[in-house]
Amino acid sequence: MPDDNDSRHQVNGQSESHPEFLWGVAAIGEAINRNPRQVFHLISTGALKSVQKRGGRWVCSRAALLREFGA
Repeated sequence: MPDDNDSRHQVNGQSESHPEFLWGVAAIGEAINRNPRQVFHLISTGALKSVQKRGGRWVCSRAALLREFGA
């Protein structure tokens, strides 16, 4: 049976520590061990195909991003 403490660490059915979508270059960079400036460079050169701009913010699926990096 799941512990009641497990539900505190979820937001909209997603774990807070590993969300399904990464919003912003800081979060994207954290996932791939890069700083925001490096992430901007990867986006501008087309190296990150899974990253899209939505509502003025960069966003991508964690799974797609990690697939691109072969993880």
